[in-house]
Amino acid sequence: MHELAIVEDVFRILEDLAKEHQLKQIDQVNVEIGTYMQIVPELFESAFEAVKADTVAASAQLNMHFYSAVLRCHECGHEFEPPEDLPLCPQCNSTDNQIIRGKDIYIKSIEGE
Repeated sequence: MHELAIVEDVFRILEDLAKEHQLKQIDQVNVEIGTYMQIVPELFESAFEAVKADTVAASAQLNMHFYSAVLRCHECGHEFEPPEDLPLCPQCNSTDNQIIRGKDIYIKSIEGE
């Protein structure tokens, strides 16, 4: 379950952001997750709930938004959003592709006081 390791990293960042912005508590955490991160939403949320105890985000609500991956074909240069399990270039049917976007997780915003 790599979700737990990712959530632990998110909380390290949240603690740093809280210090930087002098927040006593974080009430809401909004994250953007690329589909190629292969995050299981329920596991991510469970890990978030488990890790948040005794942190500045102990009462925080998690909002997840998943965004589509974008690939670039090495054969023809076409950029495209692949279907879930078929990373074929729609222009030339090549499978030789580079991930441009979608293998990331971002803290889009936090709310707190």
